[in-house]
Amino acid sequence: MTRILLPIGVLLMGVITAFLVLTNRSQPETERLQPEPPQVEVLEVHPQSVRVTVTSQGVAMPRTEIDLVTEVAGKVIHVHPAFAAGGSFQRGDILVAVDPRDYQFARIEAQSRLAEAQRLLAQEEAQVEQALEEWEVLGKGEATPLALRTPQLREIRAKVAAAKADRAKARLQQTRCVLRAPFDGRIRAKHVDLGQYLVPGEKVARLYATDSLEVRLPVSMEQLAFLDIPWISEKNGSTHTAPSVTLHTTIGEGMARWVGYIIRTEGALEPTSGQLSLVARVPQPDSDQNHGRPLLPGTFLQAEIEGLEYHRVFVIPPAVVNTRTEQVLVVDDDNRLKIQQLDILKSETDRMMVRGGLQAGDRVILSGVDVPIEGMQVTISPFPQ
Repeated sequence: MTRILLPIGVLLMGVITAFLVLTNRSQPETERLQPEPPQVEVLEVHPQSVRVTVTSQGVAMPRTEIDLVTEVAGKVIHVHPAFAAGGSFQRGDILVAVDPRDYQFARIEAQSRLAEAQRLLAQEEAQVEQALEEWEVLGKGEATPLALRTPQLREIRAKVAAAKADRAKARLQQTRCVLRAPFDGRIRAKHVDLGQYLVPGEKVARLYATDSLEVRLPVSMEQLAFLDIPWISEKNGSTHTAPSVTLHTTIGEGMARWVGYIIRTEGALEPTSGQLSLVARVPQPDSDQNHGRPLLPGTFLQAEIEGLEYHRVFVIPPAVVNTRTEQVLVVDDDNRLKIQQLDILKSETDRMMVRGGLQAGDRVILSGVDVPIEGMQVTISPFPQ
């Protein structure tokens, strides 16, 4: 029994001794480390007047585009030197000429019929005068129209009028043998060539005017609230100042830009998207706005439409705003962090316009805070200029 209790007692005494040593050991004093306030970059904001822009996109299309159609039949005997896709022409240039000889012959025949009808009219007028004289000498009572040859005279006069109409028609058909350009423009596509026989109504070419191009720009109803648009069509006229539009596209490694203006709105919303399309016009797209680089139909363009001007608006970088909560971090006079709720007017790619929630001289935190806590102390570092 003693052999069993003795080891147990020794073990128990060792455990008690170790416990007393550990509990009575003096603890070294540790110095509490205070975290340094984060260093932040700030932007001091002030209200200003800002003109907003509304972005959209569209495809440049000719203001005027037509099919040139022949009204007479015949063989093509002449085409314009630039009569090919992309060829340029001036108003009044002869684009296509049809053999006019058939219509020259028709004109001569019409002239001959008119001369004959005029001869018959002269004879009939003489007979009418003779009939009137004979009735005055030999007739009794009131003369009948037939006795005075009134119906015959009316018939001959109608034949003269018809002959004149035939002559005018022959002249018109002859002039139609020459197809002239109705405006300054270019050829999108040609459908005939030299020596080809044409029939009335056949398409000769597709033409478009180069005096201006138009771009259809869809905008949402939310975007429309930032625009000052005349709500009447161009046809009715308006003294309203049209908003300007900057259109641009990337060509190679460079950026090409053109300036236009809004001329009208379309009369209805798009049924699928609920957007309203504005129509912008670019005058003289072939000018040297881009060092002689023309704006061609079919070019896809990005558009920046000039919007309304707002006053007492704060402009801040979009990256500093929590877009989900529309909040921003500011530093108060005691260099403590505040979470400020904003009233955002409009958000654009490179700026955000705020109309409420900030005061003149507020310092908005640009960077330096990973986990913002209301009231936390911060250190200001100057914003790099």
